[in-house]
Amino acid sequence: MAVAVKQLEDTHRALVAAVQAGDWQQVGELDLLCRHLVSEAMQQPERNEQALAEALTSLSETYQQVIALCQAVQGKLAEELQGLQRGKESAKVYQMFN
Repeated sequence: MAVAVKQLEDTHRALVAAVQAGDWQQVGELDLLCRHLVSEAMQQPERNEQALAEALTSLSETYQQVIALCQAVQGKLAEELQGLQRGKESAKVYQMFN
């Protein structure tokens, strides 16, 4: 297996672990590294097409899951923000009558 594909697989595993741990800063850093490694792997003239295709397919599936998770978290945070805003508005109304 080519070095770039192996590095991509290792980084992919680290990305999955960071997502599971909720370490979004690490996810961002690993995302940048994955992009770099994909570029490197694609430029290798003697790459193993099958291994690269499998690594990219697996990475793509992970990104689909990460996007779905991010959208769910975004929705939850939006709901919490709306609740906080309603609470703030209610507090203002209450203060007006005291």
